[in-house]
Amino acid sequence: MAKSDPRTFLDVVKNLGKLDRFFDMGQKEVALYYPIWREKTYAAEDEKTLPQDCCKPRYVIVDGIAHPYTKYSQLPDAFTLRYEAYPADIPDNAPDETEFDLPDEAVLAVIFFAAAQTQSMEYDQRFFQSFYAQYQGKLSNLSGQADGPAAVVTGGCNV
Repeated sequence: MAKSDPRTFLDVVKNLGKLDRFFDMGQKEVALYYPIWREKTYAAEDEKTLPQDCCKPRYVIVDGIAHPYTKYSQLPDAFTLRYEAYPADIPDNAPDETEFDLPDEAVLAVIFFAAAQTQSMEYDQRFFQSFYAQYQGKLSNLSGQADGPAAVVTGGCNV
């Protein structure tokens, strides 16, 4: 059935009420390995509380220079906080237009995760194993990408 008409297959799974749950689970798992980056700017008069969706504060940016954030950091009056964010929940019966909260390059991993979960309770585990292996491969490719600059080039060197 899935081979002849994938939409029919997905409709059956969606009618079981599990596809949205699988997408939500997948998005949250992928975000652990490939974070969602967000920034919040604080003015001098703002209260310095972390955003609701903040998972890990990473950098305090002042005058365009990023400084690693620690819980002992002395915060200036005005700055921008760059942080890893939790993905938004995907509710049951989410509209088809609902977008993932992850960057585009991570969405395919979520799709393979959801596809694997639809097959996880089947007697024949070949489809589960195939989809899960593809999910692991996509996740591995994402987690191998560099976080931040890979190299810094400075001028003024004489060779």
